Amino acid sequence: MKACCPLPLLLLLLQLFLLPVARAEDIDTLTMRHAPEAWLAGLKHKDVEVLSVGNGPMRAYVFMPRTPAPQGAPLVLLNHGWLGMNPKNFGALIDLLVRRGAVLIYPVYQDGNATAPQDVTRLAGQASAAALALLQMRNPEQIDTNRTLYIGFSMGAAISLNFALAPQRFGLPAPRAVLLFAPGDAHHVAKGEAARSIIGPIEQLPVGLPVVIATGAADTGIGLPTARLLASRLCHLPADRRLLLIFPSDQNGDKRVLAGHGSPGAPDSRYDFPDSRATVPNAIHPREGFESSPSLNQLDFYGYWRLAGRLLDWVGGADYPQSLFGDSPENRFLGRWPDGRPYTPASIENPCS
Repeated sequence: MKACCPLPLLLLLLQLFLLPVARAEDIDTLTMRHAPEAWLAGLKHKDVEVLSVGNGPMRAYVFMPRTPAPQGAPLVLLNHGWLGMNPKNFGALIDLLVRRGAVLIYPVYQDGNATAPQDVTRLAGQASAAALALLQMRNPEQIDTNRTLYIGFSMGAAISLNFALAPQRFGLPAPRAVLLFAPGDAHHVAKGEAARSIIGPIEQLPVGLPVVIATGAADTGIGLPTARLLASRLCHLPADRRLLLIFPSDQNGDKRVLAGHGSPGAPDSRYDFPDSRATVPNAIHPREGFESSPSLNQLDFYGYWRLAGRLLDWVGGADYPQSLFGDSPENRFLGRWPDGRPYTPASIENPCS
């Protein structure tokens, strides 16, 4: 007597029957894991201490957790994009990382458009090194430079890669991981001779260095093509040390999230320092929740912030985030809309396969 249906078809029917239940359970878990409430629950410090070193393009801001004061804290070097001298646009992420326990350095590195792209790596390196020297002079036990994470956005991604190629040249600690958001290069902001690439020979990055690149699918002029190009130059890294993640735009009713070049940013007005020659407050005090903004959405909580948080945890001493470098449900999941529908999943590309 013949079976009621071929084995492959039977297996498919079983998968279709079982998959919705498992998927719903996974979505519920992932929704709670990176919801705004979960981020707030993970904050360990109440206040943020602020220092500034230097002025103009030689300035760097230092943000340190306080109440309680840290000991042996991981270090984050955050390099902003072109004309992003004011830390306000990344204020929400800065506040999150620092209150989770990291000391963060934010170099200004520009005097507006008067600064040539070919100078920004040197200026950022000098300002960051000066800030680090001040930290080590004030309290050498406060930070652990063996636990350093580089984060770069747009032009800052190029700077971060250059730092990672020769950290000793800039007087900076070597990174344990590099996270790049919407990477850019000189030709995106300049023309002629000034438009030549500032990115060094990244094919020579250490083979054990994890490099995560994330960009928006709608960032077709800068982040997406540059992310793909950089990822194709990192094939010497093992598969569990590199990731190219692309976040889509999505819409639900009259609500829309655009995964454009500015999507990694989420402003916080407490970090509004528009003049890099002016004095800054010595502390930033907590607020209830996150500052409301059109820029703060699922792409932050379940995308950019998730990547930063996982890498910071590992740099700080947690287990290596193996699932971060694979085709895991968590890598693709970007939260839910208010009506419960999942946001369109992220995509993972591997130019080295």
